[in-house]
Amino acid sequence: MLNSRLLCTFFTKLVSYIFPLSQKYKIVRFLEDKCGFPNHEIRIVGGRPTEPNKYPWLARIVYEGKFHCGASLLTNDYVITAAHCIRKLKKEQIRVILGDHDQFVTTDGQSIMRAVTKMIPNRNFDTESYNHDIALLRLRKPVLFSKTIRPVCLPSIGSNPAGKDGTVVGWGRTKEGGMLAGVVQEVTVPVLSLDQCRKMKYRANRITENMMCAGNGSQDSCQGDSGGPLLIEDNGRHEIGDSGGPLVAMRADKKYELIGVVSWGNGCARAGYPGVYTRVTKYLDWILKNSKDGCFCDQD
Repeated sequence: MLNSRLLCTFFTKLVSYIFPLSQKYKIVRFLEDKCGFPNHEIRIVGGRPTEPNKYPWLARIVYEGKFHCGASLLTNDYVITAAHCIRKLKKEQIRVILGDHDQFVTTDGQSIMRAVTKMIPNRNFDTESYNHDIALLRLRKPVLFSKTIRPVCLPSIGSNPAGKDGTVVGWGRTKEGGMLAGVVQEVTVPVLSLDQCRKMKYRANRITENMMCAGNGSQDSCQGDSGGPLLIEDNGRHEIGDSGGPLVAMRADKKYELIGVVSWGNGCARAGYPGVYTRVTKYLDWILKNSKDGCFCDQD
């Protein structure tokens, strides 16, 4: 009898064969038994420390032994981050740490480390504008999902989180120019529409349709969270650190979905300069195409 991992691999390959990417996405979602569930109930400017492992998809990228960027677990062997986070890096020197809370404590026994076998930046990434600032990392060894390590959900095709609140999570600096946070921080930020963002202090043509803005001038992602997630509740200056981290939102089913990846901004929580994130819905087909050998479903 096939175990759950083999079944997952079989169905994922079957779906890839039968359905085009845009339709395949809807089918693959049925395989996501454990994505997006936080552990609660309960850097980032104006933020607060989270409960340990509250967001079990949160990962940190370490390069040559030092914290480099944030990331989010997408499947059993892929994490998603910002393309600028892995620019000029050697994959042999990258490590991805999952299940961690306090980056300065190594005795909690919760975290695991994975080497990286493949870096997949979006080929259209522009190093000047930061357009298409998204990337995948393939882990050398798949992870087993657990209470402290689970993937985040992907958003629905065409969904628009503007007007809702998102949550930014990461180990970024708690104030501009400050030290990196020891424990995971979170902050709630309003998600702006594209028109609202273009009316802020950034040049209007600087904000592309592949980007989204979130923040209110006092709370924001900051240096250290790049590549991390922006999450939501449904019903300038480029600095390594916050980059790649997640902006997430809670759906009606109480699962969190990844709506943004921390990309860039002008300082931290400066008035008129909200944080800018890569808009994940613009890259769903790209994500699925480049992670199709990963497993989106329960590994137990």
